[in-house]
Amino acid sequence: MSHQVARALAFTLLFAAPLGAAPLAQDAAPGKALFLAACGTCHTVEAGAPPRQGPNLSGMYGRAAGALPEFKYSETMKTGGWSWDEATLEPWLENPQAAHPGTTMVYRQRDADKRTLLITYLKTLTKAP
Repeated sequence: MSHQVARALAFTLLFAAPLGAAPLAQDAAPGKALFLAACGTCHTVEAGAPPRQGPNLSGMYGRAAGALPEFKYSETMKTGGWSWDEATLEPWLENPQAAHPGTTMVYRQRDADKRTLLITYLKTLTKAP
């Protein structure tokens, strides 16, 4: 683990998870730290924030791929026909080019445990109906 990720993880675990927080929120703290260090440059998660190099991921879990009108997706994403859940995020995060050839995302997470942390965090970005 890089020093930057380790520092972000330690900070998040010490200061961002208040006592009495919901169990899922506490479980998601390591994933949030990893997301901020590895994904936060290209993606934002604040509802209503404009997209960056990648689309805004607020509410993305369960949403159809390529569905945000304010982001210019690759043709692969616009016509993919899948929604984001554990089954689609796992291979996507491992290697997006292999999972969906023609996409423009280049981030790859080869560590299965880190993919699980990211997916756990991404689930928290979608409010239950």
